[in-house]
Amino acid sequence: MKFKINRRLIGGIAAASAAALLLAGCSGAAKPADDGQAGGDPKGLKIALSNGFVNGWRLTLIDKFEKEAEKLKGEGIVSEYSVVNAPGENSATEQASQIRSLMLQNPDVLMVIPASSTALVPVVEEACTAGINVVILDADMDTSCGTVVRNDYGQWGADSLEPALEAIGGKGNVIVNRGVIGSQPEEEFNARQQEILAKHPDVKVAAEVNGFCDAATAQKEIVAILGSMPEIAAVPGCIGGMGVVQAFESANREAPVVVFDTDGKSLSFWKDKGIDNGSFAALTDPGQVIAAIYVALAKERGEEVPDQVVLPLVQVTKDSLDYWVDALGADEYAANQWDEASTEAAIKALLAGEDVQAPAQK
Repeated sequence: MKFKINRRLIGGIAAASAAALLLAGCSGAAKPADDGQAGGDPKGLKIALSNGFVNGWRLTLIDKFEKEAEKLKGEGIVSEYSVVNAPGENSATEQASQIRSLMLQNPDVLMVIPASSTALVPVVEEACTAGINVVILDADMDTSCGTVVRNDYGQWGADSLEPALEAIGGKGNVIVNRGVIGSQPEEEFNARQQEILAKHPDVKVAAEVNGFCDAATAQKEIVAILGSMPEIAAVPGCIGGMGVVQAFESANREAPVVVFDTDGKSLSFWKDKGIDNGSFAALTDPGQVIAAIYVALAKERGEEVPDQVVLPLVQVTKDSLDYWVDALGADEYAANQWDEASTEAAIKALLAGEDVQAPAQK
């Protein structure tokens, strides 16, 4: 996608039209801004982040957004930045209203973590029509304008299953821990896992539970069925490993191979328990927000950017466990350490049809 460098020249007309049609009673043309030298970094950008709901993973993402935006503010590239969390329980209606309010503040860049990948398409396109550089985070969205920065949910499914199958030697009973059933990420996640399981006839799925990517929920679900289960070699799926281990401990059963969350508390639990059976951690990357900032800057410079910037997930193995335990606070999630150079390398790889490499740990 080539984002035109003269978008602000048309932004005033577009914003006025959008205001008349969509924001009755409110008005505001796109403000003039200093874009810096052609081909160089723009100056004085206003960046806003709209978030659909708050959990620990997203708090890590927001913290990384604010720190990087503050750094860019010190360099003069950003003049203002803001984060607005939509009220309610991941309501697309409330987030759409929030985004329209943000549009009235005339940001140069609007980053959206959507409550719904479909219901928010109209308001995202309104923002584009108003001349705003829109980046969609942590979700796929079929729009005519916004750039998507996300992880590959099918790959997440593979990364959350294949290490477990390898650890158990490709045979044994497993309980599949599902995520948020009905959501787009979980559909892709589970579809990929079913494809992989179909190629392992010696692996028997003894049960499925709806763990909702939450350790406490996974623990409750496993406790409810464990009494009737045969020996279980692994519980692959959407994280929740700490809760799964605790459920097995309460039943005086040996812990299976599990997928831990990537937060400091879960990783410390893994380390302190001395679990060394092939268990691992795999989760989407809250650090993608930093890559998204540099994707937006590339668009501001008029550089070619793919419509979808799909990045690697975060994986923690026994070999890297000590590093992450030392690096993270209890409620902080592991994140790939994206910066401008690694984001530019990712964009270049995607445009060339090559695999994107996660940045090296610093």
